[in-house]
Amino acid sequence: MAGFNLKDGICDSRQLSDDELWSIFSFIFSSKSKNDTSYKFGFLKAILDNLYNVDNNLRLSFDKLFMKFTEIYWNLILKYKLRQKALTKDNKRTYLEQIIEEELINNKIITEISFEALNDNIKLFICHKIKMKCKQNVVGALYGDTHGVFYSFSKKEEYIQLNPQVFTFLSKHKKVIEKLNYYEWAKFLEKVNDNDTTQCLLNKLDYVTKRNDLSVYRQILYDEFEEKHCFYCGKELNKTNIEVDHLIPWSFIKDDNLWNFVLTCSECNNKKRDKLPDEKYLDGLVERNRLLIENNTNLVKNELSTYKENKLRNIYSWASFNGYKNIFLPNIKTVVGVKL
Repeated sequence: MAGFNLKDGICDSRQLSDDELWSIFSFIFSSKSKNDTSYKFGFLKAILDNLYNVDNNLRLSFDKLFMKFTEIYWNLILKYKLRQKALTKDNKRTYLEQIIEEELINNKIITEISFEALNDNIKLFICHKIKMKCKQNVVGALYGDTHGVFYSFSKKEEYIQLNPQVFTFLSKHKKVIEKLNYYEWAKFLEKVNDNDTTQCLLNKLDYVTKRNDLSVYRQILYDEFEEKHCFYCGKELNKTNIEVDHLIPWSFIKDDNLWNFVLTCSECNNKKRDKLPDEKYLDGLVERNRLLIENNTNLVKNELSTYKENKLRNIYSWASFNGYKNIFLPNIKTVVGVKL
């Protein structure tokens, strides 16, 4: 299917088994799926990293997708010096590489600066340029490679809408699909780059998405919403012993959301690390989010615009299915005012 030529794509919503969905991934990662750039791997990662930012209709805006897409490639191209297509006689780069290198010069940005450290206006401008160029081919190309099954899309209205079956499938098998994508992506990059730049490629691909500075969330929860005790053990918090934790680990969600943040003491945060807490803490987080929603500030409305209790509970279950186990359970007093 020549999806890259389409202005709109309608999802094929017929019922599919997990075996049929795996066979589609097998095609995406096979030599039958023709590609001379790495874009499909980057776009699939952008979808996976935004998986839990979908709205109630399972839609993701191009702005969200290409913000993540740009972050990924900014770091791959500038930090790791990785080409995104095979070297040609005229040494022509992909449009994506050309845009990034052009904006680097126009804005007098040093090569070493990370994407997240850029000025917000510069970020938005670069993302807009990349979105306008790459949406012409990238969105439709992956649509075609997945036989029109994974999502619908509209280039005019600038969104993709995930097939509900596919959303559940991606959630259930997120870690495996991420690893498959990294592996095939690394194989592609090894073919189009020299040996010096391809060392530790899998690690480079895993770390192109950076964790953000969480201090703003610490201030919101501690100062504005009076969360003064450790979410896990109940110990009183102070300015020198207060940290922000992703209740469902960041390594699974790959995003920062207020509805997944809790304040903890440093001891609990160090012990918990990349683990799921016991399910009773999930109940506490649901209650805490209910209180945030009742507060009804503009900030909360924006941060919790895609939040639903059942979605949070499903994500917790999917994280457990993906290998995150309920093994963190400290000595406790209360959780957000809820007796345990």
